[in-house]
Amino acid sequence: MTSIRKLSVKDSPRYTLREMARWFGAIAIGCWLWCSWVVLWREASWEVMVGGLWLPLVILGATAAGRLRIPFPIRTWLRWDLWVAFLFLVGERIIRAVVSTGLSTITGRSRPGVVAVHLGIKSDMGRLLLLWAITVTPGTIALLLEGDLLYVHCLQRPAGPQVPGVEKLESLLKRIWD
Repeated sequence: MTSIRKLSVKDSPRYTLREMARWFGAIAIGCWLWCSWVVLWREASWEVMVGGLWLPLVILGATAAGRLRIPFPIRTWLRWDLWVAFLFLVGERIIRAVVSTGLSTITGRSRPGVVAVHLGIKSDMGRLLLLWAITVTPGTIALLLEGDLLYVHCLQRPAGPQVPGVEKLESLLKRIWD
């Protein structure tokens, strides 16, 4: 005869909010990278989707081994309005850059240059998202980040010391992450 034992709260594994946030961060970043992989391939075939699984698996494995700790506060996901605004601004930058890069390619006129941008954002995740937004935009590549100074290569060098649109993105990311 089998006995049925009542489970209590003491028997269940206890996860702290910090541990859950760490796993949530790893899952979110892994999914973000996997989706970026599929978008960059511009194809949702099963080969591309399976081929991109190594990104989240490496991140989850490093998190499980305790080698990767991604500070990912839950409060950052509660600001859907700021996330939508961030994605809208990135989309707007991409559309403008596609037109600008296309015109400079057709006309043969480009003024490439490297611009040094001072960053005011302090969180690593905010900086990572800003670097991603700059690099994913056609005509700009984030080259190097030294302390608070970011070097960006631009196909069309701006007239001033700032890359257009980066201030808006940075202010949104400050509100989300800092």
